[in-house]
Amino acid sequence: MFRKAALLSLVLIFALAGAGCPTVRYGRVPPTARLEADLTPRVSTKADVLRVLGPPRGYGRAQLRAAGTPRDTWFYEAIVAPPSGDVRIKFLLVYFDGEVFDGYFWFSSLKDAPPILQR
Repeated sequence: MFRKAALLSLVLIFALAGAGCPTVRYGRVPPTARLEADLTPRVSTKADVLRVLGPPRGYGRAQLRAAGTPRDTWFYEAIVAPPSGDVRIKFLLVYFDGEVFDGYFWFSSLKDAPPILQR
């Protein structure tokens, strides 16, 4: 009898704890709307990108073509995971040729930027 009551208590505790889980947010929404308005490929610099987008969440190098030159790459991301399990994500990759802004690529998990990510 004691075992059943203890097991039932544990199940209820975990059920209630899971129901009260907060939404997990990671990163900051990349301001993709400002890319074309405030930055010009092959003209803007890394300093301009920092001014417009802020510091990246990470960086590295990427080679986009087999015969291409590797480019410095900065990335920006936002991930929102509500208790419902409907995880939403938005990534922005910014490419540089030396110190010069060379272009970008961004994508979101939804067709339009979801309202939960627009905060």
